[in-house]
Amino acid sequence: MSKTTFREELERRRQELYELCASLIRIPSENPPGDTTKLVAFIADYLSARGLTSRIHEPKSGMPNLLATLGAGRRNLVLSGHLDEFPAGDGWTFPPFAGALANGRIMGRGAGDMKAGLAVALFVVALLKEHDVELDGRVTLAFASDEETGGRWGTEWLLANVPDVRGDACLIGESSGTWSIGIGEKGVLWLRLAAAGVSGHAAYGQGESAIGKVLRAVKTIEAFGGASGSTRRDIVDVMRRQRPIVEKRWGRRTGRMADRLTMSLGTLRGGGQVNLIPARCEADIDLRLPPGMTTQRLEGQIRRRLHSAGSKDVDVTVLNRCDPYVSSPRDRLISLLVENGRSVLGTAPTPVIRLGYTDGRFFRREGIPTAVYGPTVHRMGGPDEYVEQDDVLQVAQVHLATVLDYLGGR
Repeated sequence: MSKTTFREELERRRQELYELCASLIRIPSENPPGDTTKLVAFIADYLSARGLTSRIHEPKSGMPNLLATLGAGRRNLVLSGHLDEFPAGDGWTFPPFAGALANGRIMGRGAGDMKAGLAVALFVVALLKEHDVELDGRVTLAFASDEETGGRWGTEWLLANVPDVRGDACLIGESSGTWSIGIGEKGVLWLRLAAAGVSGHAAYGQGESAIGKVLRAVKTIEAFGGASGSTRRDIVDVMRRQRPIVEKRWGRRTGRMADRLTMSLGTLRGGGQVNLIPARCEADIDLRLPPGMTTQRLEGQIRRRLHSAGSKDVDVTVLNRCDPYVSSPRDRLISLLVENGRSVLGTAPTPVIRLGYTDGRFFRREGIPTAVYGPTVHRMGGPDEYVEQDDVLQVAQVHLATVLDYLGGR
């Protein structure tokens, strides 16, 4: 079968794809607690019914990771996805785990983040198996737990312990919008600032405010904001091209965020009552690094700046760090996604640097070219999450064509 014939078959069988996504939504995998046991069992049964064997790795109880392989040979294209999802929370106008199909939508918690991506990967591999497509290499499903809480027991563990996950390239069906291909992600550095003061009666000004110390340190760190990153021409070109596009998709002032350091003061804790000078204060800061910066260098610069600014008695603790990683926009996987996206959509999707990170960071850190391409998710993390059915079908068509091209399917 040709790519065109497969595309037409996906069109005819699109309802099967939507029903598969809905079935995955109906199995809660909220994190916390992060238990994906029932979801993994369903996926293993789905694959087994289609002649594919699953392999389960469970380094942490209740957080299994599932692998399955189609084909043989040296070349290996990994289809990665995460099994867990945000908690449903309150405020829904329909049951969050009903997996409803209505008005051209697939609705429920995890619909876009990322049950739709899992359904696409499963359906693509099952279709290739059904038609006995001879691949020049292997396609490996690597479905991981623990993504929403850091990935230590999921994709990070798999890459460190399971050789089949270290493929030649990785495609992730995480939500991106069919208009974009995530080829890289900003880095993250979370810092906790803590200071001690001297309590006293506020009316007499007798004491030393710990909150004041922390706020002065925050202001010092804010001065780093806006610093630019990479000078690599191909990466700079990607960030320049995406500016006008992402302004429309991600919101106002997002156009230059990919190539700038940004900071958010997430939490501030201190004081006990309004008329006492606070003796203790903590603040947590979220810093997002553009490509070209490293968390180690930024941390060192911040510590030196705080010391020279008179905030040397403010303790700095690193809560989380991950450097920014970017795959070359000229990599074969990226080029194929652009070409197949143009064929399916009529307009070529744009390679972009994402502002938030995915499990793709672990693959890129290992030097594995990685792309994120999935449907637009509406209301992610909030009530009434959904994806458009047309988006899911188009993503499946692009993924299938890209797998066939990458592995030379016959």
